[in-house]
Amino acid sequence: MNSSKQYVSRSKGSLLPSKAKPDLFHRIASLLPAIVLRPWVQNYMLSRRVQMAIDALIATTSFVFAHILRFDGWPPGVDNDRVFLVLPYLVLGRLGVNHSMGLYRRVWRYVSIPDGVHLAVSVGIISTILLVLRLVLPGIYPLLTVPISIIVIDFMLTTSMMLCARLFWRVTCENAARATTHHNGVRVRTLLVGAGDAGIMAVREISRRRDLGLQVCGFLDDEPSKLKTVIQGVQVLGSTADLPAIVRIYRIDQVIITMTNARRKTVRRILDLCEEAMVPVKIIPGLYEILGNHVTVSNLRPVEIEDLLGRDMINVEDWLKASQSSYLGKRILVTGAGGSIGRELCRQLLNLNPTSIILVDKDENSIFEVERELAIVAAKKKIELFPVICDLRLAQRLRQVFIQHQPQVVFHAAAHKHVPLLESNASEAILNNIAGTARLLECAAEFFVKRCVMVSTDKAVNPTSIMGATKRVSELMFQAQAVELNTRGKISRSYSCVRFGNVLGSRGSVVPIFREQIKSGGPVTVTHPEVERYFMTIPEAAQLIIQAGALGQRGEIFLLDMGEPVKVVDLAKDMIRLSGLTLGEDIDIELTALRPGEKLKEELLIAEEGAQTTRYEKIFVAPPLRYDVERLDEYIARLTAAAEDGDENMIYEIFSAMGIGFKPTRPTQRRLDEIPEVNSQLPLITDG
Repeated sequence: MNSSKQYVSRSKGSLLPSKAKPDLFHRIASLLPAIVLRPWVQNYMLSRRVQMAIDALIATTSFVFAHILRFDGWPPGVDNDRVFLVLPYLVLGRLGVNHSMGLYRRVWRYVSIPDGVHLAVSVGIISTILLVLRLVLPGIYPLLTVPISIIVIDFMLTTSMMLCARLFWRVTCENAARATTHHNGVRVRTLLVGAGDAGIMAVREISRRRDLGLQVCGFLDDEPSKLKTVIQGVQVLGSTADLPAIVRIYRIDQVIITMTNARRKTVRRILDLCEEAMVPVKIIPGLYEILGNHVTVSNLRPVEIEDLLGRDMINVEDWLKASQSSYLGKRILVTGAGGSIGRELCRQLLNLNPTSIILVDKDENSIFEVERELAIVAAKKKIELFPVICDLRLAQRLRQVFIQHQPQVVFHAAAHKHVPLLESNASEAILNNIAGTARLLECAAEFFVKRCVMVSTDKAVNPTSIMGATKRVSELMFQAQAVELNTRGKISRSYSCVRFGNVLGSRGSVVPIFREQIKSGGPVTVTHPEVERYFMTIPEAAQLIIQAGALGQRGEIFLLDMGEPVKVVDLAKDMIRLSGLTLGEDIDIELTALRPGEKLKEELLIAEEGAQTTRYEKIFVAPPLRYDVERLDEYIARLTAAAEDGDENMIYEIFSAMGIGFKPTRPTQRRLDEIPEVNSQLPLITDG
C-alpha cells in the first residue's frame, strides 16, 4: 500500500487519512487574515481600553511572578501582605505613566525599537520609585519596602512582556496581511547588491509584498566584515566580484542594486558584471529621489544613464544642515520656476522650510504644472506657494510682484537656453536673457533683496554662441550690482552666480532627444565624434545651487565640480546599451556637422578667474573680475536697442567689442566620409 495513503490517526473511533490533519490546520490558519484584518477587530485591539487592560494584566502577573521567583513559591508573612497592598497602586501607577508618556497613542501594529526604548523608560520610572521607597523607608513602613531583587525581576518581566505583547500583535497583523496577498506561482530568484540600510529595507518590503513574486536568494557586499553573515534572514554570499559565479550557482533571474549612495564607478562595474552574467539588473531610487531614505520595491527601475554619468551623491543630511540657516523662514522668489532647473529648485527649497515660495514664469502651463506638483508637500509643511505669470522684461509688472510678495531671496533661473535656436533669434535672446535680468536686478536693488543667485552655464566661458554671450553679460551685471550695493549700502547684500555644465534630462537636452530617437528606432544623431560635455543630474544641480547661494557675497562665480567631461558619442552608445539594443545591428549612430554656436569642448573657468576651494565639498569659487561698470551699462543699452530694432549684425559686433572672449562660429559642413566610423563597439564612458 502506498505510504501516503496509510491511515495514521484516529478521531472518535474513525480512521482519518494522514492528510486530514494538515488540511484542518491550513483551514484554521486561513481564517486568521479574515479575522485579524476585519475593521472591528483592528479598532477593538488598537483601542486604548484594550491596550490598558492588557498592560494591567501584564503588570499584575509580573509583580506576582517576581515574588514567586524570589521566594521559590508563594511569599510568606509580611511579603504576602505586601503583594496585595502594593499591587493595586503599582498597576495604576504603571498605567498612569504609560498614558502620560503617550504609549497608548502608539499603534501596536507598527511597534519598533524606539517604541521599545520608550516603553522601557516608562516601566523604569515606577521601578525607580519602588527602589527609592526601599532605600528611604526600610524598617519604617515594611509593607512599602519591596526587596530590590523583586524590583529588578519585576522590571525585567514587565518590560519584556509588554514589549512581547506589542510585537506579537505586529507579527500577527503582518502575517495576516501577507497571507492575503497572492502571487502567480512564479518566483523570480533575486540577488541584492548592497547589504546596507537600503538593502535591509528592500528585504522587508519584499517579504511583505508576496504579490511581487520575488524570492531573495542572497546579498552581495564588498565589506569584508559582512561576508557570510545573515541579515534579515538573508545570507551575504560574497562580494560584487563574485557576481557572475553566484548568478550561475544560485540560478539568479534578476539583480537589484540596493545602494542609495553608490558611486557611479561602482554602478558601472556592477552593470558590466551583470552583462557578463547575462542577467537583468535594476536599481532602487537614489537619495536625491527618496530624500528621507525610504525605499519601496515598487519604485525599482532599470539602470539609467543618470546612474552612470551623474556625479557621486552629496551627503543629504550635511546639505540640509549647511543650507537651512540661509533659507529657513525666508520669502523666496524663483524665476523660471516652470523649467527643469527652476522646478527642481522649488522642490528642494521645500525641504529647507521657507515661509513662502513665489513661482515666477511667463509660461502659463508650466506654472500650473509646478504649482499642482508642489501643493501637497507645501500644505503639509505650511509653506505658502504663490504662482505668478510674469515676463521679466515688463518692468512695471515685475515691480508689482515685488511689491506684493516682498521676497528676501531670489533665484534667477529664467533664460532662453537652446544654443542653435538662439543663433537665429539673437534679438529675442538679448531681450529675454539680458534685458530681463536687468529688470530683475533693478527690483532686487529697490526692494532690498538680501540674497540673489543667478544660474549660469559653462557656455559663458569664452562664448562662441549668442546664448553663452548673454549669460556672460548677465554674470557681469550680477557682479557689478553686488560691488555697487555693498560699497554704498549700509545693509549687506549677497549676490552670486553658479556656473555648471549640461543637466541630464532637462528639457531640450541631449538625453531626452537620444531617448526619443532610440524609441523610434534610430538613428541616434551626434554632431561630431569629438564633442565633449560636462554632465550632472537635475536634483544635484539644484541642491548645489542652493548651497552655493548661501556662500555668495560680492558677485562671486561658484563652479560645481562636474567630474570629467564625457564624449557625447560615448553617451549615445551607453544609452543604446542600456536600452537592450546592439549598436550597428539594432540601431546606428549618425554623425552630423557641428551646429551654429557649438564648441567641441566646454570650459568652466576663464583663465584669469582662478578658482579656490570653499568649505563645501564639490563647490569652488572664482572672485569677480574687474570690469568697467559704466561701459557695461552702455553696452547693455546698445544691445537692447539693437535687439529692439532686430539688428542682429550689430548684436554680434557689440558682443565682439565687449572683451568677454566672444568668438562666434559659423555653420561648418563636413562630408560624412571624412568623419571616423562610430557604429562599432568602441570603449564605453569611463569615470574619472
